[in-house]
Order: sequence, then C-alpha cells, then structure tokens
Amino acid sequence: MKLPKLTLRQLHIFVAIADQGSTTAASEAIALSQSAVSAALHELERLMDTQLFDRVGKRLVLNESGRILLQHARPILDLAEQIDAAMD
Repeated sequence: MKLPKLTLRQLHIFVAIADQGSTTAASEAIALSQSAVSAALHELERLMDTQLFDRVGKRLVLNESGRILLQHARPILDLAEQIDAAMD
C-alpha cells in the first residue's frame, strides 16, 4: 500500500483556508506568512493532482475535491490533537 505524502501541517493549512476563504485570512488565523500558506496549498494540490478550490476573485471556494478532503481532514486533525493530549 502506497501512502500519500500528506502532512498534518498541510491539512491544518488546508482547513484554515477552507474556514477563512483566502490564503491571507488563513495566514493570519494560523500565524504563518501568506506566502507559506500559498506554497503549502500549491504543494498539496500538486500532491493530490487536483485543485481543491475554485478561485473566485480573491476568494477561494471549496470545489468537490476540496469538500471531500475537508470531510476527511477534520477528523484526522482532531485525532492528532487527541494523541498529542494523551501523550502530555
């Protein structure tokens, strides 16, 4: 079985963009530079070989692929937080 090379960081950034609607707002919400957020999104879309958002002006709107990923990303991030808390 070949695992995708996704990271929790990429999923965290992706969820922030989905929640905020832009890379600029997401960067402010998670305290990263806008260029780092944009680069992470670009890399994630490259790894997934699909666009996750439709670009509507300066807004990023989840498309079908993005909605599918978001549905799975939130529980993964929640579980990662639970693991981290259990280890403290």
